[in-house]
Amino acid sequence: MLRFVAHALLAILALAMSASAQAESRAFAACDLDDRPNPRRFYQRSNAPDDQPDDDHWRISTLDAQGIDSSALAPGLAQLAESSTRHSLIIMRHGFIVFERYFNGSRREDSNNIASVSKGMLSALVGIALNQGYIASLDDRLSDYLPEYFADGDNTGRANLRLRHLLTMTHGLAWRENESERLLNSSDDWIQDILSLPAGSEPGAVFRYSTGASHVLSAVLTAATGMSTCDFAHRFLFEPLGIEAEFWGVDPRGYFTGGHSLSMTAREVARFGQLYLNEGNWRGEQLLPGWWVAASVSPQVDIGNNYAGYGYYWWLNRIAGYDMYSALGAGGQILHVIPALELVMVTTHGYGGSARDYAEEAESYQFLWDYLIPAIDGA
Repeated sequence: MLRFVAHALLAILALAMSASAQAESRAFAACDLDDRPNPRRFYQRSNAPDDQPDDDHWRISTLDAQGIDSSALAPGLAQLAESSTRHSLIIMRHGFIVFERYFNGSRREDSNNIASVSKGMLSALVGIALNQGYIASLDDRLSDYLPEYFADGDNTGRANLRLRHLLTMTHGLAWRENESERLLNSSDDWIQDILSLPAGSEPGAVFRYSTGASHVLSAVLTAATGMSTCDFAHRFLFEPLGIEAEFWGVDPRGYFTGGHSLSMTAREVARFGQLYLNEGNWRGEQLLPGWWVAASVSPQVDIGNNYAGYGYYWWLNRIAGYDMYSALGAGGQILHVIPALELVMVTTHGYGGSARDYAEEAESYQFLWDYLIPAIDGA
């Protein structure tokens, strides 16, 4: 009997090792650095098409079948279609795609630079790393993971930086979004230069949006897991969701960009939004712990400007009496989730990083307020 148990345990171990080996050998094109030049530019772009069919990942329905009055919504949809930069619009309700359209020559299989929408995905990866024990606590110091950037006896504000400060944009570094990035285009070490910025405030005291801070968090994730952020994302989040990024930027030291320069299709962004709406569950598998989803989309810091707060890389709002959370990216890359209405909305635009960024965000909120929510039966 004992011999049988021993053989059974060995068989299970062999299967586990085989599965692990297969996971290790799985190659993701976006994570392959062999053919890349050493990058210099902070923001990088590629819109390679997605060649993976994904129809089996979706349930398709109609607006009316899922309680949305199509005739009431039609004027709002016509208004959005007038945009000369819009690439896609997807509306999901009750887990079904109920509206999907592509504009200005864009197609379903085209990937899009989703810019800072990817910060929401980076947040999810931190939650997975916490749940799996790679990261002990959000109160861990950065110096525990990146000691090479913290000199012995460092008595600056940097020594007090904790992971929580990066996730809530309360890092205290004097970063100027859309300005500080340009200085990194001539840098050999983005992490060093970001962490060497002067202190603008004490860590934890003031919200200061910083794509630099999210990039540092990508380096922390790499140090904590022993995997690149790109590999970790595909193995534990993207692949189970049926997502494969077409492109992911990388810095001169080989760290994948944290919170920018990631390309995927609009459908893949919608799938990620649905994962959050499902409280981290995808087809019966708990990819993200529910407690992490709840914490991520709860107010962690007050940011004013008519927002309900900022979570862990999610913008929080309240619209027409409903709580909502959003991942927002430059150039009009937008993911909105309204849990009480079981609603996910994605729209992407040609990435220009233009002054229209905020106009496109405002336009999406106005569409929700004026058209989509009023068209929902019982809303």
